[in-house]
Amino acid sequence: MRTEIPLKMTTFHIIDYIIFILTLLISSAIGIFYAWKDKKCQNTTDFLLGGRKMPLFPVALSLMASFLSSVSVLGVPTEIFYNGAIYWVGAFSAFLFIPFTVHFILPVLYNAGLSSAFEYLEMRFNKLVRIIGCLVFQLQMILYMAVVLYAPALALNQVMGIDMLVSILVIGLVCTFYTAIGGLKAVMWTDAFQMIIVFAGLMTLIIKATIEVGGIAKVFEKASAGGKLEIDNFDPSPMVRHTVWTLILGGFMTALTVYGGNQAMVQRYVSMKNLRGAQTALYLQLPASIVFTSLLVYTGLVLFAKYGDQSPVPCIIPKADQLIPYLVMDVLGNAYGVPGLFVACIFSASLSTVSSGVNALALVFMTDIFKPIYKKITLTEVNESKATVYSKVVALLYGLLTIGLAFLSQYFGTLILQISLSIFGMVGGPLLALFVMALFFPCINSLGATVGMICSLTFSFWLAIGTIASRPSPPTYACPVDTNTTLTNYTTHWTTNYTTLSTTTALYNSSTDIENIQVAAAEKTGLQTFYSISYLWYSTLAVLVAVSVALLVSCFSGGTKKKPVDRRLLSPLYLWIASLANTYNSTDLEMHILNKTDSKQGSVDKINGTINENGSHTGNGEKAIIIERIQNGEKTVIVERSEHL
Repeated sequence: MRTEIPLKMTTFHIIDYIIFILTLLISSAIGIFYAWKDKKCQNTTDFLLGGRKMPLFPVALSLMASFLSSVSVLGVPTEIFYNGAIYWVGAFSAFLFIPFTVHFILPVLYNAGLSSAFEYLEMRFNKLVRIIGCLVFQLQMILYMAVVLYAPALALNQVMGIDMLVSILVIGLVCTFYTAIGGLKAVMWTDAFQMIIVFAGLMTLIIKATIEVGGIAKVFEKASAGGKLEIDNFDPSPMVRHTVWTLILGGFMTALTVYGGNQAMVQRYVSMKNLRGAQTALYLQLPASIVFTSLLVYTGLVLFAKYGDQSPVPCIIPKADQLIPYLVMDVLGNAYGVPGLFVACIFSASLSTVSSGVNALALVFMTDIFKPIYKKITLTEVNESKATVYSKVVALLYGLLTIGLAFLSQYFGTLILQISLSIFGMVGGPLLALFVMALFFPCINSLGATVGMICSLTFSFWLAIGTIASRPSPPTYACPVDTNTTLTNYTTHWTTNYTTLSTTTALYNSSTDIENIQVAAAEKTGLQTFYSISYLWYSTLAVLVAVSVALLVSCFSGGTKKKPVDRRLLSPLYLWIASLANTYNSTDLEMHILNKTDSKQGSVDKINGTINENGSHTGNGEKAIIIERIQNGEKTVIVERSEHL
């Protein structure tokens, strides 16, 4: 058993507290401002969707902030410290998932004129599928937000001495306050402000730590010597945690769970004035995601350059999650105001994620649950002024629920954190599968979608929980007891086979060193080997299971013959692929090649005779076929006649 060495921490100066408190006050002030500004004209559309008139700047920054949480700020550098910079390759999956979302998913969701992403599922399938999607999303976001609150509170408590109760209450209450009174406008503008704080905090830490290590060249020299710059692993095995294929292809599908099927993102798309603006905001995420990932990866390299041969884990700080706060106090502890700025950075990252989640949950509850139930009971629509008040109350309740779950997390140790973070992946994949089935498979019906979703959820939970249960326990270490140990005079040799039991980095399939994974995988057989599959393939497997099951069920239940699918609900990619096919039945009609320039726009003049349901015309000894094409919303009808019979 190891004995933890008490850490003599540099305490916050009054300037640190001033900077930190100012950050919270400005966030709250933005909420108060929009509550006051819109007090006379606020309705649910204005409160939950910003009146669908949000400008580009706050939307673009809010999209970045929604999922650049404290989990990323604390977890990604730790991932690099232990497992190397290959994680950086995953940033380039943005060249796949952002154009895919912009052109093949976003146009359908935006043009549908919806408020909740799950309204689309009802339009495409039925109310049951909508309710299932809504409930699964709420479970996903509540658990994820609880971890986003708890993880930084744990890290800051044990390194900087900030009480966990204070951390959770401050983050939870502040973001709940400005979200509940200011709505989406407050959330987006505070997200924009908080992203500036996150960027400033990261840059300050990076610059100061780089100087202390000896410069950029020294950082890369030490990283190269430690094998942390090897990013060319092209191993095709899905059991290898991070490879180029896993990070690009698996990362593509994992990112789609956020950008293509998550209400917190969809809500921001539809809050803009037009489709072009929403597409531009999303395209801005491409360079932004690469820049921020690169900054976090470089921070991890700085961590290694600083502590690669004398890691403070586990003898000074018990958990790897605390490496970044430890670095802050080690490098910046004597620079008054700077630790306060970085704590504000971590808190801002949490605030932006939780506020976005609370706002999304409030909209989903009001749109998908409350309003339909109210209408069914009263046979009338809910009054807008009352609905706005109800929305604020719901946002408040969701915020308080998140705070409560964050407090409960500490009583279950690291297991609940790993399970909660895994649920984000477990649930995100099946949820994305619903949208994939709706957008790209018009033959899948409501029954198929429901059964496919349930099977996918079951599979994902089994895989994630089995992976956690089969993970070996980390080794224990005997650390010397020395009450005089300080941040600057403690040294201990870090053995490369040390396995960290991380909390925040569980999102990245952490808590196991990559070398240990490869060794363990070689020793496992059967299910144990399957449980070693990289976490980045979870979403892909969930989608494959859902679609496969849904196709089988739909085929046996008649597909969508009885309920034709509106073309406007299908992805432009599917419509384009379908337009490439031109088929006919040779026994009914001898087809002739048409010159496209002869195609007529508009309506079709009735030919002598009648037009049958199958589109063919008969009359006066001849047959004709009507071909319809839809391009850019315009219907082109081509009439082709055969020779006289």
